Amino acid sequence: MRNRWLSPIAVVVLAAVIVLGAVFDPSGLAAPYTWTGADLLPVAGLWQVAAPAVYVPLLLTGVGVLTWAVARGRAPLRTALLVWGAVVWSAMAAKLVMSLAMTFGDVVYLAWSTGFTGVKAAIFGLPVPAATWLAQVLRRRLAPPPPATADPSSPEPDAGPAADSGPGWAAAGAAVVLAASVGGVWWGGSPIGYAIGDSPLAPAPEAGPLGCLAAVTLLGVLTWALNRRLGGATSPRAVVAGLSALGAAATLGLVEVAIGIPGDLAGGDLFWAPAIMLRLAPALSFGALLALATAVIVALLPATQPVRGTALTLPRTRMAVVLAAAVLVLPLLQPGTTTAQPSRTKGLTLSADRRIVDADGNEVLLRGVNVNQLEDYFQKRPDKAVTRPLTEADFAGMERMGFNVVRLALSWSALEPRPGQYDPAYLARISWAVEAAARHGLRTVIDMHQDAWGKGVDAAPGTTCRNGSPMHGWDGAPTWADRFDGAPKCEFTGRDISPAVARAFTNLYQDRDGIQTRLVAAWGMLAERFANEPMVAGYDLLNEPGFGEAPPVTSGVLLGRYYDRAIKAIRAGERRGFPHLVFFEPSVLWSGLGFEVPVPKDFTDDRLLVFAPHLYNESITIDQGTGFTVTSIGRGFELASRAAEYYGAGLWSGEWGWFGDPASAPITRYTDQEDRHRIGGAFWVWKQSCGDAHAGAEAETGGNLMIEECATGKDLPPPAEYVAELSRPYPRSAPGRLTGLTSDRASLTARGEGSGCGLDVWFPGDAQPVVRGTGLRDVAARRAPGGWRVTACASGPYSLTAHA
Repeated sequence: MRNRWLSPIAVVVLAAVIVLGAVFDPSGLAAPYTWTGADLLPVAGLWQVAAPAVYVPLLLTGVGVLTWAVARGRAPLRTALLVWGAVVWSAMAAKLVMSLAMTFGDVVYLAWSTGFTGVKAAIFGLPVPAATWLAQVLRRRLAPPPPATADPSSPEPDAGPAADSGPGWAAAGAAVVLAASVGGVWWGGSPIGYAIGDSPLAPAPEAGPLGCLAAVTLLGVLTWALNRRLGGATSPRAVVAGLSALGAAATLGLVEVAIGIPGDLAGGDLFWAPAIMLRLAPALSFGALLALATAVIVALLPATQPVRGTALTLPRTRMAVVLAAAVLVLPLLQPGTTTAQPSRTKGLTLSADRRIVDADGNEVLLRGVNVNQLEDYFQKRPDKAVTRPLTEADFAGMERMGFNVVRLALSWSALEPRPGQYDPAYLARISWAVEAAARHGLRTVIDMHQDAWGKGVDAAPGTTCRNGSPMHGWDGAPTWADRFDGAPKCEFTGRDISPAVARAFTNLYQDRDGIQTRLVAAWGMLAERFANEPMVAGYDLLNEPGFGEAPPVTSGVLLGRYYDRAIKAIRAGERRGFPHLVFFEPSVLWSGLGFEVPVPKDFTDDRLLVFAPHLYNESITIDQGTGFTVTSIGRGFELASRAAEYYGAGLWSGEWGWFGDPASAPITRYTDQEDRHRIGGAFWVWKQSCGDAHAGAEAETGGNLMIEECATGKDLPPPAEYVAELSRPYPRSAPGRLTGLTSDRASLTARGEGSGCGLDVWFPGDAQPVVRGTGLRDVAARRAPGGWRVTACASGPYSLTAHA
């Protein structure tokens, strides 16, 4: 007997959940559906209506059909569990189809990403199985008893597991074969695997032979057991088998969560909370694949009723053909690897083990500061300039602090004030800044900067917001590139979580009206301008990219496609020069959370890549406003290091700092981690004006390092604590590779291995440091602005210690 009324209940409850989520969470980060309030008409492309026209209808239809299929007269709890699985699988399937409609490609990455939708669906979908369970319980209690004349020989709908054991064995076999053949791709190859590391129990090579075998076996056993438990004499065999496989993968994911808890608890933070989601997402995405495959295989089997224990009487030929096809075809979906390597450069390049090195093979630590004095900010305070002048004295001050790099922030709005027309005066200022930095021994990372899209997000006077508060403008895109489509210019828990910002970035990633093409062309122009400049360290393609309206589709696949286009334009612009490093960032969510679903691993075949997240852990990440630390400084470095390894890229922290009160800031723990991982970074920021859009209306001072007194405009002394840590000793370059580095404000110990005379150590202060070394020759210390430069030659393993 089928409870036909359960399907409408499930659809109505789910529709209500979708509507409520859209109303209370316009970001869509937590809700099942993103509705920013932007106009749907005119339709510029299928991507614009994919969510309401593809995702929601498919989700509701899938849940309705599957609930109708499983709504037999079985026990309410078993029905509710199957309905729950139907919600989770339908959400992932609908998200995959929607994602493909938005991107037309990257099937494997998009299938991975549906795991996050599955986790959300498992949570927001709970009211649906709860409603179906309650409806069945109430119906049973309120329904009249069956007639006394009923045939006692008729089987009860709730008689228990199905007599046909064949589907259970078929489903278990499919789960085992698929896990063994493609688990390493669909589970172990997850793009967020960097965040959780390798599990000792997973259907992936990273777990080792025993761990992989145990996981595959457990998947098979769980699939068989769930199928036996959830099935019934009148069950739709294929549907139950598929949902059983999904449940088995989810259960294995929960086992992984339990195994990972000790490691997730280490570090003194609350990373274990997001780690649950990060571990479950790959499990659910793989479970969705298992569900589809097992359902198809079981559907192909004839409906037999073999005697218990004789499952081998099933038509093994047909099963073998289907399973063999799965084994042979599905691995072809594995992402390809890239090996292309640009030619040798006169500037910085990467070593085989992903270290930043110079043309002579010396490892280079790029340590310095961000410069925002060329940015085109929204003028929040009419009586204050938005930036402070950039002069030769600024670069001289950076040299005195021992810096060897600046991250020079540019504004697209100032660079290209009209489509296709570049401002020659602004380009001259950029060129002057690069040249002035070089005169003081500073390399330049040219950064296409933006914050919350641009100045055009400024809300009109009198704007009211249903969610959040009206926005003021920021910096980045020119107003001619604005495509808000009527989305509210309101901040929802933050400037980057704004409907207008999300729609603007989605339009950029979709190249609406060619706006992305114009930004890509601007990169080609800049690369041609600096094609022969060795003191340009490289190009940062976009500062803290917005996540758009459908992360990680927009912030992963589409962001990666923009990066690939920009890199190709840069290489074309450099054809008469030499290739420079390319710095690429995850979306702005990394800056706020300390981790993110990154762009696809194979987003480009270029190999001069440096992964450049902003390591703001324990400073301005979202968790700090709650009084808790989700991702600590130490864990942030580990996550960034593993992500860089995932890409085969170098690692550099494009922004860090802003710890608040310098006296109580954990800056020393940050700089210790920088030494431990032997990387560089750029502190935010050198000089920030009181009129900067970041500054509060009542701010008394502006800036993070070089402080401005807002009332008078005078420069105040920089925080001594910051200066001491930023000026600490470090090797600007080292022969071969560094193998160890520790330093504090007055001492340094560096170890390395290599040959050549490229050892160049910065040491601050007036007093000449006491230097000792092994494996070194021609050790010398010479006076430099603000401190000392210790140089030496090495041959083989070497070490150097210096102290004041």
